[in-house]
Amino acid sequence: MKRSDLDDIAMRVRRVGDRIQPLLEPHPGLAARNAHAHLWLGIKVRFGDAWRSRARHDGVCAFIDWIEANPNADYDAFLGPIELDDPEPGLFG
Repeated sequence: MKRSDLDDIAMRVRRVGDRIQPLLEPHPGLAARNAHAHLWLGIKVRFGDAWRSRARHDGVCAFIDWIEANPNADYDAFLGPIELDDPEPGLFG
């Protein structure tokens, strides 16, 4: 993913995180919810640890938009595009 795409995603996470912070329901084991961490964790869970180099910009943006509309939904409920640019190293070779 290009640096400009990563910067755009970071800006979207900040904007959406600020919007959904008051909407997050309490979570067992957490004193307070952090909307920005919630978004970053969701991206990592849905697109994998190497999402920065493998995920498509439009797919990550679709996920962020989905979280904005569904701030308390489980990450696995996202049915949008989870397209990766290349297979994991060693997976097919």
